[in-house]
Amino acid sequence: MSTDDDIAAEYEALLQFVYLAPVGVVQFGNGGDIDMANPMCAQLLMPVSRDGMLTNLLDAMDVVAPELRTMIDSAGDASGAICRDHRVPLPRSGRPDGIPQVLAVSLIRLDADRLMGIVSDVSEAVRQETLYRENQAWLNESLRLAKEAAEAANEAKTEFLSNISHELRTPMHAISSFAKLGLGRISDASRDKLQRYFENINGSASRLNHLLNDLLDLAKIEAGQLTYQMNALDLHPLIVTCVAEFEAMARDRGIAIDLQAGTGPAMVSADAIRLQQVFVNLLSNAVRYSPDGGVVTVGIHRERDAEDAGGTDRIVVCVADRGPGIPPDELELVFDKFVQSSRTKTGSGGTGLGLPIARKILTAHGGTVSASNRPDGGAEFRVALPAVVETAIDDSAATATERQAVSAD
Repeated sequence: MSTDDDIAAEYEALLQFVYLAPVGVVQFGNGGDIDMANPMCAQLLMPVSRDGMLTNLLDAMDVVAPELRTMIDSAGDASGAICRDHRVPLPRSGRPDGIPQVLAVSLIRLDADRLMGIVSDVSEAVRQETLYRENQAWLNESLRLAKEAAEAANEAKTEFLSNISHELRTPMHAISSFAKLGLGRISDASRDKLQRYFENINGSASRLNHLLNDLLDLAKIEAGQLTYQMNALDLHPLIVTCVAEFEAMARDRGIAIDLQAGTGPAMVSADAIRLQQVFVNLLSNAVRYSPDGGVVTVGIHRERDAEDAGGTDRIVVCVADRGPGIPPDELELVFDKFVQSSRTKTGSGGTGLGLPIARKILTAHGGTVSASNRPDGGAEFRVALPAVVETAIDDSAATATERQAVSAD
């Protein structure tokens, strides 16, 4: 075979390779007129062709990548690479899977009059890169939130330990101080002074006992270990019992407790002991923060739950005082552990656990508790519990199977 035949065979093989290449190959002149383009090039550039005809590469690409013409002009007539894998998003996808199409275009100058372009579809790679960046951003955000949550938990633990240490130390210090004082003066102190020492010791011990009970309840609730014995219960006699518990304390300060109960029973499904704990706490706060000679109002009524499409009734108990009220930005904060209103925490004697425990107990009953301020002064706490249909219950016939033990959420 002659040399010319060899060259012709190699050229034919090269053309065949270009024709079957999995990437687009195009040869064009300085003005963009196409001399040769393989089928893959025609397929890839079909979305930018005019009426399905691809005759001038630069004219077709001007709409989506006018910078290619600028690159060619800037490169001059010297042979060599002009750009490599320049990404060109297409306005409409020519892909069968419909994902946004992106082409990578490389340009090479062959000589002063001819250029070659290599065009490939990098849509899937771009999509994967985008997903990676989005997932990386999501992961970074998740890590940031987890870090903030861990820091908040650690800060809450530190604050909890600080608060509980203070709350425990205060009554213990008082007990120790008055006990030492009494022992030091037991031989010469008057009976009245010794009685006052013992009263202070007893008061501090009671406060310490109350705090420890609250801590145990809170620990059980948060561990999901506090159980409730649920029975049909009329709130009226329960509230009357709670009010009676504070009548002597209120009377000593000239405070009137005004019980405003509606007609008919107020039946709920509840654990009587735990609900009594809730209302005792609310009444204790109301009496404690009321001014001498003030009025504490306790109201019970039935209302339709506006948020329930089924029209379930709720039994609502409102406990209102005439005290200093609660700053608007603290109406939710008072239900956090160890948080007391800035208007009442000084010398109030509370632990800051009663309201958080009350809310968790009511949540376990399917109820709610919220705080607000009365227009004419003072705070109001509103408890709402799902009402149940009144039934005649014979306590003597109630059995353990009729009681439902419910764990707190």
